[in-house]
Amino acid sequence: MLDWDDVRYFLAVARRGSFSSAARALKVAQPTVGRRMSELERLLGAELFVRTPSGRTLTGMGRRMLERAERMEQDVLEIERTATGRDAGLRGRVRITASEWMIARVLGPTIGGFVARHPGLELELVAETRHVSLAQREADIAIRPSRFEHQGVVQREIAVVAFGLYASDAYLAHHGVPDFSAHGAGHVLIAMSESLGKIPDVAWLPEFAGRARVAVRTNGREPMLMLARAGVGLTCLPRFLGDAAPGLRLLQTPVPGPERKLWLGYHRDARGVPRVQAAARYLAENVARLRPALRPEP
Repeated sequence: MLDWDDVRYFLAVARRGSFSSAARALKVAQPTVGRRMSELERLLGAELFVRTPSGRTLTGMGRRMLERAERMEQDVLEIERTATGRDAGLRGRVRITASEWMIARVLGPTIGGFVARHPGLELELVAETRHVSLAQREADIAIRPSRFEHQGVVQREIAVVAFGLYASDAYLAHHGVPDFSAHGAGHVLIAMSESLGKIPDVAWLPEFAGRARVAVRTNGREPMLMLARAGVGLTCLPRFLGDAAPGLRLLQTPVPGPERKLWLGYHRDARGVPRVQAAARYLAENVARLRPALRPEP
């Protein structure tokens, strides 16, 4: 008989492409993953993966298995949400995910009153550059600068984040103010990692700074802020971060800075879970109070 744990291991390998990556996600030893997959293939009488130079690839049987395993996963997760959430009240853990700067500068400072009023709750704040899955229970609540694409997510817009281009006084003293009519020639940029999608400055900066040289890339706004303050180069930051940073100057650009809508979402099955609803309401209300700072007047 098929064991749910075997299915869980199979899904981890199928999604991550290797036994080692799946083992890290499952927090087990790599040989354990290999053994469980061998036993599952023996039970089914078919190969699920083929080994390639880049890792493990699904066979035809593996692809068919994946469709059924994902449906099974959704059924199990729905049972867990029903069993563990609706009767817990305002007790237990709520896992909240957002970008690093959002957690450090926006969410973190706002939750003191909430945890003081609800001593039975434990909030877990997870800073992630990738978009974690609400459907797979990687988080209870997510805050993102784009709409959620999964149909099972209840979402609402809670704010608008404005961006601008910044440089330190030290950088400007050494390099001068950029000449945007020359598309920033001779200047240095601190940019986001190319592996990240939907970054607001990717399309914006080339319009007027396309000849500036990218010297450093990183995967978060906090490192970009620190590098800019150190005088490494020009960088695009949320106005909420850049305007408050000592030693940074907001540059006047020929094209206004981009803006991104901020969305809060949770899985529709959490609509009846009191602790998730209470946390979602509190976060939305407190982020909404910061709207003027997140999107300052021009």
